[in-house]
Amino acid sequence: MRILGLDVGSTSVKAVELDSAFGRFEVHEYHEAKIAPGQSPLEVTRDLLAGLPKAPDRIAVAVRTSRITFRTLQLPTRDKKAIQAGVGFELDDDLPFALEDAIYDYSVLQQAGQLTTVHVAATLEDHLRTSLAEWAAAGIDPDLVTTEAWAYRALLNRILTPEQTATGPSMLLNIGHDHTVIYIHWKGQPVVAREVPIGGRDLTRALAAHYRVPEDQAEVAKLDHGFVLPASQREQASPEQIEFSQTLLEPLGELIREVRHAALICKNLVHVPAARLHLAGGSSLLPGLARLLEEEVKLPVTPIQALSTLANSGVTYSESTDATFVLAASLALCQVGSERTLAINLRKGAFTKVSSRQRIDLDRLKKPLTAIGIVSASLLLSLVIESQVYRSRVQQVDEQLQKSIRSFLSTASPSAIRTYLANPSILKKQIRQELEKARDVARLAGPNPKSPLALLREVSATVPKDVTVDLLQYQAGASPSQPYQAGLDGEASFTFLIQGQATADRLATLLDRKIPGVSKSKVEETTLPDGTKRFKVTLKGKPAEDAYGK
Repeated sequence: MRILGLDVGSTSVKAVELDSAFGRFEVHEYHEAKIAPGQSPLEVTRDLLAGLPKAPDRIAVAVRTSRITFRTLQLPTRDKKAIQAGVGFELDDDLPFALEDAIYDYSVLQQAGQLTTVHVAATLEDHLRTSLAEWAAAGIDPDLVTTEAWAYRALLNRILTPEQTATGPSMLLNIGHDHTVIYIHWKGQPVVAREVPIGGRDLTRALAAHYRVPEDQAEVAKLDHGFVLPASQREQASPEQIEFSQTLLEPLGELIREVRHAALICKNLVHVPAARLHLAGGSSLLPGLARLLEEEVKLPVTPIQALSTLANSGVTYSESTDATFVLAASLALCQVGSERTLAINLRKGAFTKVSSRQRIDLDRLKKPLTAIGIVSASLLLSLVIESQVYRSRVQQVDEQLQKSIRSFLSTASPSAIRTYLANPSILKKQIRQELEKARDVARLAGPNPKSPLALLREVSATVPKDVTVDLLQYQAGASPSQPYQAGLDGEASFTFLIQGQATADRLATLLDRKIPGVSKSKVEETTLPDGTKRFKVTLKGKPAEDAYGK
């Protein structure tokens, strides 16, 4: 993926291209296009993008620090929805403008226990709307619109060593043409970000006013022969050198006061003094400036080497390139690896970018859409016709069902019939009740299905012809004249007198098979009055329904 960080300045447009794949990246190329007097920066930007060998996959730009306000908030929750609501609640009372007029985004910096630290950046919707309209007019549709502070955060998190990170906050001083950005970084997050209206142009104007020369001549003199003298070198300098240096020290004095003020704010916020100062920007190359800042601010000062540090191939870039392409390189880094998901992006809500894949070419879809419309109309017409046919058939079935219900439930009222049609379960229950009533009536009017005579007939038919038995006792069901009782238990018992043990066992086995539910209860030997020995066999149980015959 080709990522382009774009820094649109007042004197030139700078861009850095990164090739990113599988979480790794490499500096591909950097570009700079000068802005001539009277020329629009956006036109130069458009020409620069048009001249690239390959169009970038993603473009990252930044809103100026003077138009951004940011906060670092600590919220007592880890829930995403609660964090979102908490950010809006905190900003509502804290922003210098109405929340409904603002556009903001936040990123979670760290979470410890139930405490979440978030960085929030906000600006006015009108600022962002105007900037997007200007970029769109120049044919630029950025994917990421972030803040300079967040971009510098991505850079310093990449290039600072663990030893530098541990010793204290790092300050970045990016001196531009008409303004300077002071950024302070501590523990991976922004602490201070300020824009002051002092830049290289003020140094040029100071020279032009003092020596009474045009500004273009003063600019050449500053670039070719400019310098400042630290206090330790002024004793050995000539009066002319001291005069030249003093002319530049007047606007630089205001910048030094702003740097001291930012360092004091940092110490009050994090209770740790700044540990170092990194210089960036074209005017940072002014000879003697680094030494002067060291003496005045009491911090070690080093020029930042953005591209040289990021280049994995070992390429070393010039001091000028490293100094002037800091913001462009920082913006490109915001779209690399995990930074892409963490980045502050103000293109949200109504300002969300619509990718080219989401755009619809209506001319290409005209024929397919026409065909889809015809098919949809035909389908709709067929559904309407089927609906009418089904409605007619349902009405006929309802009428037939009403007739059937009236024939079965002759006492049902029209309202009851409508209830039955609307709720078939009620109709089913009512029909079941009517059928049970009909069955009970049929049982009462019909013969007793458990007649003792019917059972006796089955028992008599079971006794073999070669066996002689005497039936001593017989009891089963109820008498034929007794009305049917659904709760009758159906107990039966009968006792035979048989000659011989084997014959008794045989008869008991036959009756047990023929009459289900009745089994041999006991077999005992008895003596008749004439002295004859006989065996008494008793069978008991509840005969099954089919034991009474058909």
